[in-house]
Amino acid sequence: MAAEQAAIRSLLVPMQDGYLLMPGTLVAEVVSYSPPETVPGQYPRWLLGRFNWRGQRLPCVSFEALNGGYAGTPATRARVIVLKALKNRPGLPYFSVVAQGIPRLLSVHADAIEDLNEPMDDAPAVRMPVLAHGEPAFIPDMEFMEDEIHKAMFG
Repeated sequence: MAAEQAAIRSLLVPMQDGYLLMPGTLVAEVVSYSPPETVPGQYPRWLLGRFNWRGQRLPCVSFEALNGGYAGTPATRARVIVLKALKNRPGLPYFSVVAQGIPRLLSVHADAIEDLNEPMDDAPAVRMPVLAHGEPAFIPDMEFMEDEIHKAMFG
């Protein structure tokens, strides 16, 4: 008898031009959208400001703009996805990303992910495009995102 494969609890996060597929372990919380507070100074257009979450002021990012596109107007059902940072950097334990709707929970088995093998040279924040249970999605490059946020915020 074959060993049963463990599923990874994931979120399928609606964005402007598709979905992000993220493991649930990276997501601290999904909260209703409210406009981030403006950060004074010169910052990249993808850094929307700071989002107040549980007494912390987190960098708030437009994934689309960080990925070379445009930060559109948040949809009426927009959410803010609070993500745990992978690297243990002072001042950046979490950051947030604006989603265009309510994420959907998805249990993903390795055999249910199909790498689309599409070049993503013009999309630096995407690690790979995939089909997850038949749904087209992008797996974000979390390290790239975190490195860019850290450079923008702390130099």
